[in-house]
Amino acid sequence: MTIEEKELQELAKVEYKTPILSVYLNVDPTQRTSEEYLLSLRNMLKEVEGRAASEDIAAVQRYFEHEYDWSGRGVVIFSCNAEDFWRAYTVAVPVASGATLARRPYLSPLAALMDAYGRYAVVLVDRQSVRLMAFQLGKLAQEQAFEGEEVRKLKKGRGSSGGPGRRGGAPISSRREEEVVTRNLKEAAKFVDMFCRQYKPRQLILAGTDHTIAQFEDFLPKSLQEQVIGTMTVSVGAGEPEIREQSLGIIQRADREREAKIVQAALTAAAKGKEGVAGLEGTLSAAHEGRILTLVIDRHYHAPGYRCNNCGYLTAEAMEICPFCGGTFAEIPDAAEAVVTKVIEDGGTIEVVDDNAQMAQTGIGALLRY
Repeated sequence: MTIEEKELQELAKVEYKTPILSVYLNVDPTQRTSEEYLLSLRNMLKEVEGRAASEDIAAVQRYFEHEYDWSGRGVVIFSCNAEDFWRAYTVAVPVASGATLARRPYLSPLAALMDAYGRYAVVLVDRQSVRLMAFQLGKLAQEQAFEGEEVRKLKKGRGSSGGPGRRGGAPISSRREEEVVTRNLKEAAKFVDMFCRQYKPRQLILAGTDHTIAQFEDFLPKSLQEQVIGTMTVSVGAGEPEIREQSLGIIQRADREREAKIVQAALTAAAKGKEGVAGLEGTLSAAHEGRILTLVIDRHYHAPGYRCNNCGYLTAEAMEICPFCGGTFAEIPDAAEAVVTKVIEDGGTIEVVDDNAQMAQTGIGALLRY
């Protein structure tokens, strides 16, 4: 089962008193075997034993052992047996493995995938034609093509240089050839514009020779030019696997750049004392106040903490009495996971960061609503 944006919006409305088990499992066959992924799954589920309902853990295990066909590169599952709630999705792009418990489905990684890979189009263009391939989470969703006027080239020695009509400039044949190419590229740009109005991709990747891409991009409406995130050198007739793999590489690079900008924005805001915090204690305090817009956390960051047994207040410092309600505290093994859950329940977003030196040092931070 694949997911569409409308369904993602419906999932965002789901909230139960009983915690929902959200499981993301990377199953990219180019990295590891299915047996290794099953072992990784078992280890993830062990980490939530005692907190997640045994029925939900069993349902996830049963799905992978008896129902999943091991297609795709990522699997996303949401389970709450007490509310008869179950969703399982297969995606054609890798996901970061992890298991989370919250009253709402843990949607941030899935939303991030939708933002990056949900709707993008590859525009393969040459001097005569254009081929459009629209992808949804790495799967080809739609393909269309436009064929322009044939670009005729005269054989060498027949009007290619000198002779009547040259007058010190380009040969007539050369000018006519460029006129045909220009018309083709203009018509191709109109075709792409109509396609994008219909399919509404969020990002565009242009493919072809550097010279043709540069010419073609000038004819695109400014709104589409702003959606171009990269280019690649590949022929119009290239096979789908080659196009998909190259385009996914470009998408991943663009996503890392976007991620780096969010990290920089959060840390800069924190340094200026504005709408940002850095470090566990400040982040926990902002989470308690419901101020976190985007939580930014290094994937490998974990830290113990304390949670009020009465109001749920989270803190990194050992305290006997809760300053907000007078309740007592219990030590929790991972305050970072707890704040992730709190932000999800408050409707904030989560940005899990990989291979970022600043976040590796800081561990956790956030952009704030106010």
